[in-house]
Amino acid sequence: MKILYLCHRIPYPRNKGEKIRAFHQLQAMSARHEVDLFTLVDDPADLEHRAALSKWCRRVAAVPIRPALARLRALPYLFTETPLTLPCFHSTGLRSEVDRAFAAEQYDRIFVYSSAMAQYAPTNGRVPLLIDLVDVDSDKWTQYSASARFPYSAIYRREGRFLARYERSISEKAAVAIVSTEREAGLLRAIAPEARIEVVPNGVNTEFFSPSAVAPENSGPAIVFTGDMSYFPNEDAVGFFASEVLPLIRRAIPGVRFLVVGRNPGPKVLRLQQFEGVTITGFVPDVRTYLAQAQVATAPFLIAAGIQNKILEAMSYGLPVVATKRATQGLSRRVGELVETGETAQELAARVVALLRDSGAARRKGLAGRVRVTEEYRWEAALDSLMHLLEAVIPA
Repeated sequence: MKILYLCHRIPYPRNKGEKIRAFHQLQAMSARHEVDLFTLVDDPADLEHRAALSKWCRRVAAVPIRPALARLRALPYLFTETPLTLPCFHSTGLRSEVDRAFAAEQYDRIFVYSSAMAQYAPTNGRVPLLIDLVDVDSDKWTQYSASARFPYSAIYRREGRFLARYERSISEKAAVAIVSTEREAGLLRAIAPEARIEVVPNGVNTEFFSPSAVAPENSGPAIVFTGDMSYFPNEDAVGFFASEVLPLIRRAIPGVRFLVVGRNPGPKVLRLQQFEGVTITGFVPDVRTYLAQAQVATAPFLIAAGIQNKILEAMSYGLPVVATKRATQGLSRRVGELVETGETAQELAARVVALLRDSGAARRKGLAGRVRVTEEYRWEAALDSLMHLLEAVIPA
């Protein structure tokens, strides 16, 4: 088959959860079919990776977009019922590339990755359309609105309302709408009751994230958080942990460090270094070198959706994880029950202190987590499910 694949961020290098999922999909599809990739690029440095993707894609059309300018262009839409997501990810250049390709090629499938890219999908109905929403983004914007101040609270609430309407429209037009967890599936069924909705979970590379791949480093007690620091839920989570949880932990274990590992830390994240024990790394070439320094990983999310890859990767590496219940809601029951959870700063601090004080228990919990993740979150199983959906769809 020939597949037209639309993606809102170039899926290489694999340095964000959304890129990791998209990359594995492309890899699986290209093993059996021809794939043409059409994608936006919001970081100019990522343009150099087009050549790498040519290994898996017959064609790569990567069109740069300037996020700040796109947000400015979106402002007039505040006075309409269009979700701001659409103008923020609109590119006339990519629109032209897709139109020309669709006019010249006979595609057998259109695969849309994220709601933002459905605006580029041809709508004549002749070619089966599959859309991977990954998460229900309208719910995420509604969560944002609850924690933001006016006027952002009103803007986020508006986005949640109008994006939900758009998610319903595109999901019910698609042959299949895909999400990453059963929780997201429940949210989408409430929004789009007529849609066919399937769950395809994320996976984790358990060979790469293995405790034997990078040996633990004995540099004192440490807690680690990993992720792209330009992502608001990550910024919010580390701010909460550094300001409210870490001081409680340091009262019990004075030398403990909090390692915030990930690219693009903004001013709010960088200011967290004023708290004693906080280290902000920025971009690192290999996150495992910091997992190796830690005895506990944390995911203290106040806003969360889908599967947290950072939890899967830490558990695969053999680290015990302390998280809010919101952060674990996308995990399977058997994996989620091995995560230590708390809701308040005091509860999270107590869970971390207990693990840091009992290294044997921490090690046992970490290794048990690795076993469960290996059993339940293999990319191979998730991608087999995806390929079955892709190939079994009956053209109109």
